[in-house]
This record gives sequence, C-alpha cells and structure tokens, in this order.
Amino acid sequence: MTDAPRELPIVGGNLALDFANTVDDPLGPTRHDHVATYPDLVRWSLRVDTLDEQRAEQLLRAAEHDPGAAEAALERAHELREVLGDVFGAVADGADDIAGRWSRLRPFAADAVAAAELDTRSGAYRWSWSGADDPAVVLHPVATAATDLLVSAELGRVKRCARCPWLYVDRSKNRSRRWCDMADCGTAEKMGRYVARRAARRRGA
Repeated sequence: MTDAPRELPIVGGNLALDFANTVDDPLGPTRHDHVATYPDLVRWSLRVDTLDEQRAEQLLRAAEHDPGAAEAALERAHELREVLGDVFGAVADGADDIAGRWSRLRPFAADAVAAAELDTRSGAYRWSWSGADDPAVVLHPVATAATDLLVSAELGRVKRCARCPWLYVDRSKNRSRRWCDMADCGTAEKMGRYVARRAARRRGA
C-alpha cells in the first residue's frame, strides 16, 4: 500500500510558476503529478483561487458530459506546464534566448486574450473567463500570469531551487533566497549537510 501524496506546497510566488511546479519530487522516487487528471486540474485551480466552487462544479459536470474535450484540455495543460518550465527555467538558469522561447507561450496567451472578458465588478478592471465553456478555461489565468511575469520587473528574481527543479520568485531584500521552501528543501539540505559533516568527522577520527 502506497502512502497518499502530500498536499502540494504553493511556493512559487506567481501563478505561472506554481503551475510549473505541479509535479512533486519530479526527479525523485516519490514523483507525483498533482494535475494528472482533469478533476485534478480543477481541484488545483480551486486551491489557487482561480475558480470558485460553483464554477468548478460546472466544469466537472461538463467534463463528464464531454470526456474528449476534458482530455484535450488536460493534454493542453501538460503542454503549457512544459512550456512554462522551459521559459522560466531558462530565465532562472541565465539563458539569453528567452525571446525565442516566447513563440511556444504565445498561443496560450492568445487563447487567453481571445476568451477574456473585462470584469469591473470589484471597482477595478480585471480579466475574467467566467462565461467560457471550454474545459481549457482553467489555463487562461495561468497563461496570463506567465505573460505578465515575462515583461515585469520581477522576471530577474525568478530562480530555481538549489535542491529541486522548482521555480519561484525571490522577493527577499538581498535576493538571497535559495530554496523553494525553507521548511522543505531548505531543511532537507541542511540536514544532509549535517549528516555529511558527522560522517566526515567519524572518518577523520
């Protein structure tokens, strides 16, 4: 009997990076895809507040009615996740061909703008996709967050965790953050160093 996967930490500091980070332990033995199914994708959207309960239920009912469309949306989601990892991973790694990688993100951004409505109910303008019936509507806020980040002052603060491949925005004052989550990778890295030091002392003794 396998252990249930942990609740996915939300540590990226940007919706697009959080979506890129939806595979837990991507290179390790406990790898788990938190958006492996369309219902998973809807639950993740609820978790990050891009959907409310009523809208989520509507999308899940629509997915049951048209499983082919839901599966196509899931494939599209996995493609977007791979693109986000490529684009912002390259940013974090200091690559200089970011503009060329934009061509892969552009179709997702175009779909988001084409389906968007301008919502003014909160007293400020914001994008809304509340009227869209396409199961892939859950991807539009993610694609929009990615395009906004790509041209923002925070792009230079995008980093990759020093222990795992997850991406995050480093908002520390001196840009010294090294871990996706200090309580997770940070603690594990420090424990690993402690164990290594103890082993070295034993060998020296």
